[in-house]
Amino acid sequence: MHLRARRRSIRFDGHTVTLSIATKSWFILPGDTKNTFPVEKISKIQHTPPTAWKPGKIVFVVPDAAADVVANVPLFADKLAGNTFLYPYGMRAKVAKFLEAVEKARPQQ
Repeated sequence: MHLRARRRSIRFDGHTVTLSIATKSWFILPGDTKNTFPVEKISKIQHTPPTAWKPGKIVFVVPDAAADVVANVPLFADKLAGNTFLYPYGMRAKVAKFLEAVEKARPQQ
């Protein structure tokens, strides 16, 4: 599964969640920063559903992963932590399917 929104994308292959963040290098050249989280290491998924005025937010909580803000993003892109994905109201159904697939793959505790 693959979702793209607000200069970020998340991908799930059944075993890992990969969050790709559009970045810039040398102040003009486009780049990409990827953060990969194995499903078994995700301790919690914090999900805030979107409203008509605010985007939805998914935060993947992984104990040993850095949650630093990615600062070198392109103009008008969100400066967020590397474990955060924002999405618009229109993507609610796709995000629900994505989160359901990730939760199904996580080990039961």
